[in-house]
Amino acid sequence: MSILVDFHDKFRVVPLKVLENTNWVLSVRPQQLTLGSMVLSVKQERRGFAELSGLEHQEMGALLGQAERLAMQVFQADRINVLCLMMQDPLLHFHIFPRYSKTQTFAGIQWDDSDWPGPPHIAPVATDECLQIEILNSLTSYDAMYV
Repeated sequence: MSILVDFHDKFRVVPLKVLENTNWVLSVRPQQLTLGSMVLSVKQERRGFAELSGLEHQEMGALLGQAERLAMQVFQADRINVLCLMMQDPLLHFHIFPRYSKTQTFAGIQWDDSDWPGPPHIAPVATDECLQIEILNSLTSYDAMYV
């Protein structure tokens, strides 16, 4: 399998897609470290920034801005943290973690950003598929109204 296919399978990119442009796709992160966690991934097999075209760089920035706007408008995030780790998954991608100074309530769940204001502690988080879809629906319905 290709790194692109492996990544798409692991992160459920297609069923959890929020937005896309020609070269990038923004999707809900299956493991919700913080409420509204997302992944921005390149659509071609790229392993590093040096491989990106000018257009790919430009579109990356555009979708990062949209992810920030969505996190703030839909979930009232105070800011976002964007991490590009690529240690286990070599495809060029970013983990986007909305950050919260106060506890948030969504889908009847209290979401506490216990690492605020420090960097997020990355750890496996079990997130029910129904909750993933509920987060996706909130992001896509907002985006449909305001984009």
